[in-house]
Amino acid sequence: MTHSSIDRDCKNGLLDQLSEDHQSRLVRELDDGEEIRWVAQPDARHLRKQAVRGWLWFLLVVGLFVFLFGLLAWVSYSTPPRDRQDEPESFLVAIGVVIAIWIGVYPLILLSVRSIAKRTIYAITNQRAIILSLHRDGSITERDYRGDELIHLARREYPDGYGNLTFESARGAGHTSQTASRHKFQAIANVLDVERMLRDQFGDC
Repeated sequence: MTHSSIDRDCKNGLLDQLSEDHQSRLVRELDDGEEIRWVAQPDARHLRKQAVRGWLWFLLVVGLFVFLFGLLAWVSYSTPPRDRQDEPESFLVAIGVVIAIWIGVYPLILLSVRSIAKRTIYAITNQRAIILSLHRDGSITERDYRGDELIHLARREYPDGYGNLTFESARGAGHTSQTASRHKFQAIANVLDVERMLRDQFGDC
């Protein structure tokens, strides 16, 4: 990237929201003549909300499963005595331990979400979209998306305007929720405006 391009991006205030270290990490990824049009990081509060929703769904599904199993066990044990080889109580105890462990590690999940928000950088340039993931050991994972990946978009928007923008064609046929998270802008403000920016800029590719 030329010095004039860097100066122009700085004057436009696009890099001001990033720390100096993050600014330098992003700038070093850019090619000559490449200009930044938009930059952001995930909002930790909204990532936390998404984690809470996933946690509640987990508890709901497991709780329903435990309830149904307990109901079947009660019906079974209400019948006249017979030789029983299974011990459903031990299974219920095991489920309880799983739930207890999940509740116990949940604060760690929240800390991890906060770390992800701090160590992830999103950018749109005149040539591509960029996702930078900064790891604790100092390594960096860079993913970029061009052309057709940026015209196949899926938007999930919440009432406050924050949301996720997924690059659908980049996910592949056998994606999982974990791999799909690598191919999206998560918890960004004004997600509709960002989607329009990408479609306007790359829609003819």
